[in-house]
Amino acid sequence: SMDFIAGSMVEMVAGVASAAVLFAYAWWAPILLAGAWLSTHWLLRESGVWKDRNTDEVRDAQRDADYAYRLAVDPPAAKELRLFGLVGWTLERFIASRTLLHRLQYQATRLRERSVLASAAVVAAANVVVFWSLAGAASGGRIDLASTVVFAQAAVGAALIAFGGLNWALDGASAPVAAAVRVKPAMAPAGALTPGDREATAVPASEIRFRGVTFAYPASGDRPVLADLDLTIPAGGSLAIVGRNGAGKTTLAKLLCRLYDPQSGAIEIDGVDLRHLDITGWRQRVAAVFQDFIRFELPLRDNVAPAGAPDDVILAALAEAGAADLADLDTPLAKGYRGGTDLSGGQWQRVALARALCAVKLGAGVVLLDEPTAQLDVRGEAQIFERILAATAHTTTILVSHRFSTVRHADRICVLENGAAVELGTHDELMARGGRYRTMFDLQAERFAAGEPVDEADEGVVFDVLA
Repeated sequence: SMDFIAGSMVEMVAGVASAAVLFAYAWWAPILLAGAWLSTHWLLRESGVWKDRNTDEVRDAQRDADYAYRLAVDPPAAKELRLFGLVGWTLERFIASRTLLHRLQYQATRLRERSVLASAAVVAAANVVVFWSLAGAASGGRIDLASTVVFAQAAVGAALIAFGGLNWALDGASAPVAAAVRVKPAMAPAGALTPGDREATAVPASEIRFRGVTFAYPASGDRPVLADLDLTIPAGGSLAIVGRNGAGKTTLAKLLCRLYDPQSGAIEIDGVDLRHLDITGWRQRVAAVFQDFIRFELPLRDNVAPAGAPDDVILAALAEAGAADLADLDTPLAKGYRGGTDLSGGQWQRVALARALCAVKLGAGVVLLDEPTAQLDVRGEAQIFERILAATAHTTTILVSHRFSTVRHADRICVLENGAAVELGTHDELMARGGRYRTMFDLQAERFAAGEPVDEADEGVVFDVLA
């Protein structure tokens, strides 16, 4: 690591300075310690220890271990890891990768243990000679006590050079422990969410209801994102949510995933406060795709079903997401891996959709899609959404999107403004009402017909016009 390299350089500089001080005691002492250092490096180089510890297998293990650590502590990944129940899986992968790396490094050392022991013996012998000489000089009165202390400290500093060739062993042995200590607090659950004690199987069967829900993020200065929100979502249907940036669309999805709890009001599932349902069981019932979804540097199979699923289920989910011919299931989705490949933004979104659809096939009853296909063109998004609606016909589907060509196919559409639902109905009902939805839809349709790009800025433009 960079910390280890920097630390070694500091030790080297300090050792050279100490050797200069030790030279004032006896010219041969620093030369003896330097000779021990040179012999140590020569023995280790000739034995191939460093070469064995830098094989492709060791480098691959190091990369996997580093990635597992980043995945465990990366804040953007936290919500999906919790939602898909992958916290334990992530920790297991981290521990397994670190264990493999340490085992490979230890094996490389064991294969050359005679050279390692010989190197340690040379270093120890050189230090014994120097300190034995110092002790004799002090007891014979040739140097006073103060000089003895100074020269002894200098000898210790100079010895760091000789032991520098063996520092990698200590670093390799301590790395798994130090990394585990860093990961444990990083993976601790954020906030104080009560676990709930009621079963969450086979829900929702009737409806999901936001009853007077008010919520503000802790860092927002108590400014509510959702304010006294009332919204009923019938089970088994589809609801599209539209509104300008900051209207509360993504926050609504996060609350429904129980990544947060509202400050007031309640989210009810079939009449039961969501806070009373078993949190793990409820999250197993929810499949979500957020805008900043995880892109695992893992094979396609693990990207679609990190916790595991039969191949036929994974392949079916990929087909429904329009990613059937994306790559082989065992192909790593990252450059730098053997046989690995990189994906475009649109391809990654299809993989994320396949992950949610796979969860539906494994029992999820609620699908949350937060701008799931923003990097696809309008026609591509419409085709994918039609497939999603077909694949989730018996689940409750909630879609957040800024493209009205997509949301019009939902059973109902909700317009959010300032954290409240200002319009709710089918596409035809809202168009006939001639309100905000009609204005937004017409403006976007005009832009599309004129060949202008359709993006999230349209929402802001429309609301600015209506304000």
